[in-house]
Amino acid sequence: MKELLIVGGGPAGISAALYAVRGGAPVTVVAKGGGALAKAELIQNYYGFANGIAAKDLYAAGLKQAENLGAKILHTEIFGIEFAEEGFRAKTAAGTLNAGAVVLACGTARNVPPIRNIGTFEGAGVSYCAICDAFFYRGKKVAVVGGGAYARSEYAELKNVVDDVTVLTDGGAALDGLPCNTKKIASFEGGDRLEEVVFTDGTRENFDGVFIACGSAGAFELAKKIGLESANGKLVVDERRATNVPGIFAAGDCIPGLQQIAKAVCDGMIAGTEALKYLKAQK
Repeated sequence: MKELLIVGGGPAGISAALYAVRGGAPVTVVAKGGGALAKAELIQNYYGFANGIAAKDLYAAGLKQAENLGAKILHTEIFGIEFAEEGFRAKTAAGTLNAGAVVLACGTARNVPPIRNIGTFEGAGVSYCAICDAFFYRGKKVAVVGGGAYARSEYAELKNVVDDVTVLTDGGAALDGLPCNTKKIASFEGGDRLEEVVFTDGTRENFDGVFIACGSAGAFELAKKIGLESANGKLVVDERRATNVPGIFAAGDCIPGLQQIAKAVCDGMIAGTEALKYLKAQK
């Protein structure tokens, strides 16, 4: 059976892993921090803990439980998912992963920096996906906004197509080996399309486009890269937690519904079992 890749190590992702691995699927979980769970302190409304449980302890126990059952846990960052001959290919900071099916359980955060007019130019010079939109900027000047491994990955994607690429770290440290501008960004300006970036020191620089790559790639960014349908900031799924792309399922805070651990665990159970069925049908 082909591999099941689960993006996210919180309650939804681990629940999916538990059901899939017990059903016989080889499972890899890519986990980077505790997501929304890590921001909580004491969990008092989840079944089975009479005195509550510290959020960090619940997160760690979930990872250990999946690992004990045979799931492989990778503590790394994922940059993107694309189609491949064997199903899907994921780019991570630790290398490339191949999978026959994917469960996205990486939360709902959309990493949009608080830059004035950023929403105004979305789709008109502001992009969230280098692999999707680099083609449109051949022969033009673009920037990547971000300061970590995700920004570095998006820079590399752009350089395959675009010659003039600068990283704007928005006040953060420069990335070694890349052309960077470390000034703090005040706003994006232009007419019908983005034309320039204005910095807080009053200086300006012309760009034809900017690609937002702040923090890590979450559900929104990964969805854009592979054509998943979304609405109102959430991924669109059916009752099986299946997205519009066959073989990709979603669970937890990245799909509609209450942002609660109990609901995330239920989503993960359904997504994991449905992904298992999908993999078995591919044999």
